[in-house]
Amino acid sequence: MSERRYSPLATLFAATFLFRIGNAVAALALPWFVLSHTKSAAWAGATAASSVIATIIGAWVGGGLVDRFGRAPVALISGVVGGVAMASIPLLDAVGALSNTGLIACVVLGAAFDAPGMAAQDSELPKLGHVAGLSVERVSSLKAVIGNVAILGGPALGGAAIGLLGAAPTLGLTAFFSVLAGLLGAWVLPARAARTMTTTATLSMRAGVAFLWSEPLLRPLFGIVMIFVGIVGANGSVIMPALFVDAGRQVAELGLFSSMMGAGGLLGIAIHASVGARISAQNWLAVAFCGSAVGSLLLSQLPGVPVLMLLGALVGLLTGSVSPILNAAIYNRTPPELLGRVLGTVSAVMLSASPMVMLAAGAFVDLAGPLPGLVVSAVFAGLVALLSLRLQFATMAAAATASAPTHTEGEH
Repeated sequence: MSERRYSPLATLFAATFLFRIGNAVAALALPWFVLSHTKSAAWAGATAASSVIATIIGAWVGGGLVDRFGRAPVALISGVVGGVAMASIPLLDAVGALSNTGLIACVVLGAAFDAPGMAAQDSELPKLGHVAGLSVERVSSLKAVIGNVAILGGPALGGAAIGLLGAAPTLGLTAFFSVLAGLLGAWVLPARAARTMTTTATLSMRAGVAFLWSEPLLRPLFGIVMIFVGIVGANGSVIMPALFVDAGRQVAELGLFSSMMGAGGLLGIAIHASVGARISAQNWLAVAFCGSAVGSLLLSQLPGVPVLMLLGALVGLLTGSVSPILNAAIYNRTPPELLGRVLGTVSAVMLSASPMVMLAAGAFVDLAGPLPGLVVSAVFAGLVALLSLRLQFATMAAAATASAPTHTEGEH
């Protein structure tokens, strides 16, 4: 039996954390800087929209770049280019050379390289987990814990940095995180692309889409998770804010609910990482979706703050396992030479669908009100809970054993 080595996985997790916490800090610092620089909400909106579009485009092409050119080069270029783009904003501003269009150009350049960098990191996790003697499910849960810690800690770090240093220096801090993540990724990731087919057709994103569509477990699982992500996004971004405004409740109460849900989600992921293998994936998902359904119905009653916080923590706890289960299934079922494109496809579809879900939720709330909106979201969550019980995870362990990653000497 080969000796377990934890340092490569720990290094990649460090790069993952730096990449994601840099993005979380930038999500707070960038709008703050744009508003102070342009004095215009319209320009702030245009910058945010441009960033989202660039991120979606990067997600669509990023997986193909990883599979074509290798994980280390893509991770390095993504980190360095993204860092230079962010650092250029305060530097140009300091010399009085930052125009509004130049600001958007820097933001677009940085956002476009986010998804390729993350795909490069994520596509190597199964192999490094194997080297460390960890199951794909455990590695997927640990990655989700790191991502959630970054998401929860990033705004706090960003707020403190803006308060102490200002928005412009804080953007410089995110640039440092990005470059350091790229360097760590280049150090630990393989330089060569893990591909056996080199034609333009097989290296296009169509191959990732086709595989995802034809895979008997991933297609329904991805569809179910997409519906669930839409439910959570619509509740958090549209329905619940409208409900609280209509009821005259304080926005701080909604913030407390969201914070407790994030903390509960972190605990739920940690529990899944510890004992996930003892319970079937179908049962994990069914509990998660039922928890979301019950949570939506209870929220419609507008409970007091203590119950609201407890409810947020409970919903987060129950739903924390969803992301690790999807990622583990992707890692287990996807050939290494396609993994970058499949991860890119999943990310791109999720990002592309989110605005449409928000628009549909907003239109429904305007038509029927937020209370019926929560009831509808509960019904959908209950339906996906039933559908999740029909998923065929039984062959996943066999598929994972058959395709367990092996190391070629000199790969790292």
